[in-house]
Amino acid sequence: MTPFSAIFLEIGLPVLIMLGAERFAVNRFMRTPEQVAWVRRHKWLHPNAISRARYPMGFVSVLLLHMGFPKLCFLFFTFWMITDITDGDIARKCDLHTEEGESIDPFSDKLMYSPMLVYMAWINLLNPVLVGLFLLFDITGQFSRYFIKIKAANLFGKAKTFLVVVLLIVVGLEYIYGPLPLFGRTIQPLMAICTALAFCSTFFKLIPNYWYANILSIMNLICGLTGCWVVLAGHPPVYALGLVFLGQFLDLFDGRAAQRWGSTPRGEIFDDVADGTSFGFTVGLIVAVTFTHRSLGALIAVIYLTAVVYRLVRFIREKRRDGIAGGVSSFSGLPSPAAALLVGVSCILIPSEPINAATAILASALMVSRVPYAHFGRTILPRVPKIVRVLVLATFLILLAQGVRRDLYMAPLVMAYASALIYLASPLFWRPGKAGADPESDLSGE
Repeated sequence: MTPFSAIFLEIGLPVLIMLGAERFAVNRFMRTPEQVAWVRRHKWLHPNAISRARYPMGFVSVLLLHMGFPKLCFLFFTFWMITDITDGDIARKCDLHTEEGESIDPFSDKLMYSPMLVYMAWINLLNPVLVGLFLLFDITGQFSRYFIKIKAANLFGKAKTFLVVVLLIVVGLEYIYGPLPLFGRTIQPLMAICTALAFCSTFFKLIPNYWYANILSIMNLICGLTGCWVVLAGHPPVYALGLVFLGQFLDLFDGRAAQRWGSTPRGEIFDDVADGTSFGFTVGLIVAVTFTHRSLGALIAVIYLTAVVYRLVRFIREKRRDGIAGGVSSFSGLPSPAAALLVGVSCILIPSEPINAATAILASALMVSRVPYAHFGRTILPRVPKIVRVLVLATFLILLAQGVRRDLYMAPLVMAYASALIYLASPLFWRPGKAGADPESDLSGE
């Protein structure tokens, strides 16, 4: 039996069965008011009770692993992490959300994954320094809940928890089945990303909420400026494109932060300056240096950059003219982050200057056009099943972590390019004017 077929039969299939059974039970047995009332009467099904039940399970998982039962440990750990999804659904469906639960739930998550991280560092499967820094930031963030008003996990904390679980899955599979070609180069980059997210999660708890969006915009601006330096210093443009990817994730987060906690008076303009730097100047430089005829590349880059700037300015002016204070569910013209993804990846991935020139011109024309595009964060993403979102994100992060090692970036580029092409063609099969908005999604700028 090959390692991957063994992984699917011994690990993947049982996990899918557990997840499917959990989703079926949650959706099947909380549909009617009578079922909801039954759940509310049984305190052992309340979210806080489920969270408290997870308290010792991380230590039990380590004990199983240390005693020589790695597969049982993997499945046991996965089962209890799935309950983290369950208690959130019960809280929403049965109106059992409590302020105490905002602290209990993230604390139970930490008690689940922290013992596993320490054990993996002890047996040298994870970098002890990174694990130590991660736990320092994580513990500081947990104790900060005793003196801050908002105790629920922020967006960075949720991303951190998700990525730590992905990391432990990767490490666990290598522990059970030995080195795997797909995963071998992802472990330390994933641990580094988790540590950075733990720092951001803690840092953003300790600053005024209305500065969240601006700080994320600053980070996006730094990504853009650094990307420009990478290109101008003669480094491979794929690294600058990686910073554009990071800027796009930050752009998604800053919109959600602005919606939930507000921003400063000129936060929206500052967000567009950051977008123009990351998605305009950086990608324009990538276009310029990837053409052998530099004068042609520079001309196309100027056309593209002009379209990005025009697109951003028009968006702000029309929002003000129409009196729109928040976000929108659709755009008039291709959004600049989507154009940056399409043009940047095309120039790196496709070794054909005519195709890249046509792609940049097409993207520029669509940005200044009136073709309606649905807002990805508000309109499209909420309609994608949660399990699909989780699987796609996990796959992309694993592939991206491999790319950090500078020699396996082809797969995430192909994945990103396919996504960009699908979104480019989305007006042909999507009517954004009829799509609903998700109040928890990105609402600022583009």
